[in-house]
Amino acid sequence: MGSEAVLQQSINRRTFIKAAAVTAGAAAVALGAGECDPAAVRRAQQEKTALPPHHRSWVWQFSTDGSAATIANALSGTGMGVLVKTHDGLEWMSTYDHSAEAVSGPAQVERLARLFERQDVPFHAWSVIKGIDPEREAQMVADVLAAGARSLTLDLEPGSGFWAGDGRQALRFGEALRTLTPFGRVDISIDPRPWRMNLIPLIEFVAFTDGIWPQLYWDTFDTPGNIDGYRNAGYPIGVDGMSPEFLLDATQDLMKQYERPIIPVGQGAALSSNDWARFATRAWELDMPEIAIWRHGVTPSGTFVYLDGSPAGHAPEPPKTPTPSASATRTPKPTRTTTPTRTPTPTPSATATPTRTPTSMATLTPTATPTH
Repeated sequence: MGSEAVLQQSINRRTFIKAAAVTAGAAAVALGAGECDPAAVRRAQQEKTALPPHHRSWVWQFSTDGSAATIANALSGTGMGVLVKTHDGLEWMSTYDHSAEAVSGPAQVERLARLFERQDVPFHAWSVIKGIDPEREAQMVADVLAAGARSLTLDLEPGSGFWAGDGRQALRFGEALRTLTPFGRVDISIDPRPWRMNLIPLIEFVAFTDGIWPQLYWDTFDTPGNIDGYRNAGYPIGVDGMSPEFLLDATQDLMKQYERPIIPVGQGAALSSNDWARFATRAWELDMPEIAIWRHGVTPSGTFVYLDGSPAGHAPEPPKTPTPSASATRTPKPTRTTTPTRTPTPTPSATATPTRTPTSMATLTPTATPTH
């Protein structure tokens, strides 16, 4: 990067930090608080209307995951919430999802929010963030929140159809977002494999967002390339292999430096019916009381029954069989660097395993979510 580019990035960063400080200062006065950290001020404001902890089920397209009414009926009474995809970059989901219920703008978000909330299903949203036009993308997020979504989670991943910007676009997006919605709950969902984290401006995004949803797919990630990748990053896999416990332990170690709540997203189409009890139990032990399912349409009913009986905020029902000890999977190499950079590491990627849903990246490393 040339000196001119470095100077411009420094100016952009100072501009955003200044704006964040002004917003936080005004909010602190309004709240009668002396704390001027923007994240702390947002958290104090959000807690005024926060719900008790609740697990959540991700919905991609109504045409594949089921109608809104069917999903609401399935989740009603379980204490679980829903995350509905509202847009992809600058396009509303009706561009890709041909269901009549697909989100075509804020008015449809409002209708869906009412439908789910009437069934006592907390309504949340998610979208893919691309960095193509940061200000317009920030406006769409703010519009979704204003239309009734309790929160919005940004799917922040590298690769075709996903994040195409750099740190400067991230800062532009963050400044615009927090100008439009200073206190709205906005989280990020990431692929937490160490060599994939290096490809997104994670530090910049964490600065203006509120929680991190790591995508942990133990069956999809169980490939020689991923096993080698974790080992080379300082996380050797133990005798129990690519297990829910291993992914949770490694992810907690990678994420703890960011000081944000972690809501792990597990594999809905798990090969073993006992895996969700293992996943929930280890998450609880790591102080992650809320977990989520990717995704609603591929998850067997037994998983929802289990989560209904193991609500968020309570110790979950333990697995039916003994789980592996955490120590077997948490021995990082002394040479591991914990702070991510945005330079891809030379670790191998899993090129043999396709994604679970059709995308243009079917021959690359598995991604958590389809682009559309």
